[in-house]
Parts: sequence; C-alpha cells; structure tokens
Amino acid sequence: MTINSDMLFEELYDTYYNGVYRYIFAAVKDKWNTEDIISNVFTNIYKHKDKIITVEESKNWVFRIAHNAIIDFYRKNSKIIPIEEFLDRGNEESGYEDVLVKDEFKPIRSIIDDLPKETKEMIYLRYYGGLKYREIASAVNTPENTVKSVISRTIKKIRKIYDTSTGGVINERRKV
Repeated sequence: MTINSDMLFEELYDTYYNGVYRYIFAAVKDKWNTEDIISNVFTNIYKHKDKIITVEESKNWVFRIAHNAIIDFYRKNSKIIPIEEFLDRGNEESGYEDVLVKDEFKPIRSIIDDLPKETKEMIYLRYYGGLKYREIASAVNTPENTVKSVISRTIKKIRKIYDTSTGGVINERRKV
C-alpha cells in the first residue's frame, strides 16, 4: 500500500506542480516565497498521501491546500490577515518566468488587479491554476454556473476595458 500511495503522490506532484506554482506565484508575486509555500504544500500532501484516491479526484484538494497555505503565509508575515487582499501583494518583477507579465500584458494585469477579490480569485484559479469550472466552483464554494457566468462576463469586461483604454484588440484565442 505504501508503494501505491508513493506512486500516486509522485503522479500527483508531476501533474499539478506547475499549476500550483503559478497559482501561488500569482498570489504572492515573489519567487522565493512561492518556493517556500509550494514546498509546504507538497510536504503537507505527502504527509497525507494515504488520502489520495486518484490524481484527478485530488485536484481540488491540492488547490485548497495551496489556497490555505497562501493564507497561512500572510497570517505569519503580517499583523493583519489580509484574506481579501492576498492576491494583491508582492513584486511582479521577479519570479517564475511563465507567470511574469510581459510589457504587452501589463494593461490587462492592471485591469485584473482592479476586479473584486472573489472575481480575481476565480480568474487566477482558471488561468494561473488551470482549474476547470467545476473545480473552481468547489474551491470557492460557489455554484458552477455562477463561476462560468462570472468568468465569462469578466473576460468580456477585460476585453472591453482594454480595447477602450489602449485601442488594442486582444486576440480571441489568447488567454488572459
């Protein structure tokens, strides 16, 4: 049984590491803090590897652990627990190169930063974490149809604001 749970953990790690890294980095915007947090996340998962039934069924659990680890990070590093602000902290200039916002995307990032906290979290889970709508719904405890609607309306809003403010056009195939 230990070999099976070790193999499941390795598969889970290989499958979700990059998505969890991007999700954490989007929240803390600092490479070193992200690496500390992700280490804690996967250490915690390894300690409870016997709970892994299948890799696919564990995705929400993995992202919930990551979400809680981000909150714990801010709780330990701040006198005030900025749960509603935890996506706004950090320095965008350093960190995971796949998440760095290039110059051409800075206006979009600025628009996303001005979104309500709940909406921003859904956008981050979708585009940084790579979660499906039902997985986001489970992670944020919101009906799946509401998540789909919020994300769809938000993407349209981002495109409209971007087009209006910069005169640019976002490629329909490119993810925000």
